[in-house]
Amino acid sequence: MKKRRKITIGSIVIIAIVVVIWIVIFPTGNTTQTNQSSGIPPVYLEYQVKSGEIGDSIEVVGNIKAEIELVIPKVSGEVVEVYVEKGDKVQKGQVIAKIDDLDYQIAYLNALNDYESSTNIGERMQEVKRLQLEKARKNLENTEIKAPVSGIVNEVNISEGDLVGTNSVLFTIVDVNNLKVTTAVDEIDLPFVEEGMEAQISIDSMNTELAGKVSWISSTSTTDMGVVVVPIEIEFTNEHSQNSLISGITADVEIVILRLENTVAIPKDAIHDGPDGTKIVYKKTAEGGMEPVRVQTGRETDSMVEVVEGLSTKDVVLILPSQSDLQRIMQNYNFPMGFPMPTSGVPSNPSPGFGRGGF
Repeated sequence: MKKRRKITIGSIVIIAIVVVIWIVIFPTGNTTQTNQSSGIPPVYLEYQVKSGEIGDSIEVVGNIKAEIELVIPKVSGEVVEVYVEKGDKVQKGQVIAKIDDLDYQIAYLNALNDYESSTNIGERMQEVKRLQLEKARKNLENTEIKAPVSGIVNEVNISEGDLVGTNSVLFTIVDVNNLKVTTAVDEIDLPFVEEGMEAQISIDSMNTELAGKVSWISSTSTTDMGVVVVPIEIEFTNEHSQNSLISGITADVEIVILRLENTVAIPKDAIHDGPDGTKIVYKKTAEGGMEPVRVQTGRETDSMVEVVEGLSTKDVVLILPSQSDLQRIMQNYNFPMGFPMPTSGVPSNPSPGFGRGGF
């Protein structure tokens, strides 16, 4: 089972601008003096935050599945009419075949006569006659074979003149109004997935995107190519959107496991440990310097963290990477590689002291 982890930032969750500023330090010149006087290391990232959304999602790949209904008669007899062919669309309750009902009409009339003549017998026997009449009536009605669901006739296994019994499968019908996506999540991601979570279903072969939700999570796991996964099902939330779908085709599913609206969020790389277990970020000052600010964090994704106290919109925070972290940060935020890195001047672990300047 192909599985991908995806952090939905920008596309569905957060509005932010990331600006990369890089400066090459020469042995002499005004550049070094300016950076040293401002208190900002010569290589850093600026992150200007705006209020928006932050979210996290898991992507999995599955297949669209339709329920297949077997049409089995409740009475036996000779087939006298077949009203549908393979591929026909049918509605629930539509008559699709007919069994010879002559014997059943006779049985019904006899049961009716017996019931109407049972006025002078005991109450218990009268109830027996009533139940026999009800059974005969149902048997007569069941000579009309009706579609149990709305859908498409997938198989027709009978012809006129065939003798059928109560174990015969006369038709199979694909229930196109009850489609779902069957897939699985890695056991590592299972704690984050709950029934009812929103999902976006993408069907590349049909250039279609549809809304869905997690409708079922298996209580047992399976192994797929050596990886332990847990089967789940995604149902479509709009019935009318399923009409053109085909059972068995591939679907990409993005399960939204976290969505926070109207929040401030920053990259995890901007968070540093402060004294007494506090969290700090380095905020750019109006003068071009920086100051450490205590923050209180909330929910988080793999790369972003919500800031519930300490920052406001339009604040600019500084991400101060060490030399070993710079390439990783560039990859995380999709910036080109090869930025020059000075051999000194970038603290690998900035001082947690408070006050303007921070170092």
